[in-house]
Amino acid sequence: MLGLVLFLLLLLPWSSGQHLGSPLRYVSDECEALKQSLDVMAINGDQLANGVVGGHVVESDCTKLRTLNVLDHRDDNDQNLLCGNSCFNATAATYAAMLNNDCFHGDDEFEVANQRLYAASFQFACQRYAPYKYCVALLGDTVASAGGSYDLCKDIVKPLECCYESYRRYMLFGTNTSVTEMNYISKKCADVVTDACACHLNVYAANVTNTYVCSAGGRANVAMLLLLWLTSLLLP
Repeated sequence: MLGLVLFLLLLLPWSSGQHLGSPLRYVSDECEALKQSLDVMAINGDQLANGVVGGHVVESDCTKLRTLNVLDHRDDNDQNLLCGNSCFNATAATYAAMLNNDCFHGDDEFEVANQRLYAASFQFACQRYAPYKYCVALLGDTVASAGGSYDLCKDIVKPLECCYESYRRYMLFGTNTSVTEMNYISKKCADVVTDACACHLNVYAANVTNTYVCSAGGRANVAMLLLLWLTSLLLP
């Protein structure tokens, strides 16, 4: 049963949740401004100046991010290209601010969790466990390799190494039940659970509601993060 729970948890972030709260609920000025900034990102400079012609928005790096799921199973090369998107930093920072301002509300716990997980996915999507090796790719590969019958600790948690703890921290933005289940898994597999992956391997990591998806002890200085980001842009 526990293995099935973990499998469902791994699938949860793959669903979409890209809207802000419920139209019947009050949205703070701060949250509305952040939502509007996301919408503005999706329109290029010419369109902002001249208006959207024919109701169509020309695709840009920002619109690409709004039309895909950053946690879809990709290989390391494709995830590296995604993380080199010129709009990723601004998008991740805006969603982090929305989480810090508690912008996601609603009567349905699962819908709210889905929205929060989508926003937080930009914190986890570019987490690496080694240079150019991404946790998202490792997660997908590990689950696929485990098949339908596996030992939770030996076949799932252990191979994920630091990515498991980074993923667990990401799942803190989910439902209370999912948090409880992930904490139970951590306790059950305590002998193979390691610290979260280092923050110098995640150029977009931010303090979101006092949570980092990475190991704060491994945080790099701003110059190092900038160097890593520029390097990723230069790679084919």
